[in-house]
Amino acid sequence: MLLKEFEGIKPKISDKAYIAENVVITGDTIIDDDVNLWFGVVIRGDMSYVRVGKNTNIQDNSVVHVDTDIPTNIGDNVTIGHLCLIHGCTIKDNVLVGMSSTIMNHAVINKNTIIGAGSLVTEGKAFPEGVLIMGRPAKVIRELTEDEITGIQHSADGYVAKSKLYKAGQAK
Repeated sequence: MLLKEFEGIKPKISDKAYIAENVVITGDTIIDDDVNLWFGVVIRGDMSYVRVGKNTNIQDNSVVHVDTDIPTNIGDNVTIGHLCLIHGCTIKDNVLVGMSSTIMNHAVINKNTIIGAGSLVTEGKAFPEGVLIMGRPAKVIRELTEDEITGIQHSADGYVAKSKLYKAGQAK
């Protein structure tokens, strides 16, 4: 992993986090307990701050960035799929962001939400909690079932368990 100070601010990473070898993290970034950042992830806190909450996983080749005075806040128990762009937005707890999705500045994704693969959440868009969002641009498709909401938590838990195997050196 490459940790890079920016303008005198160094990333802060929990000792309980798993960070793959080729992850890049810069600037004003805080990574909480049991976060797992997979291969090729880039997180840049160089124009504002990035916060990543407990038990959150960010999958391979995703990018998390900010804009001038527009931070990125990612809650607890969030799964961000492969190849996502998360930019200057707020993602609350227990959210699944499908592969290749983009979330733009000032967007707010409320808790217990699934964003379908390939979706584009446009600037400033906010959605109610407990829904399936999909499309380009994204729109609410329907409310989630209790099983789907529970499944989001299971996804986060599964990646925490897998990351502990990687961290322990059991994945070779």
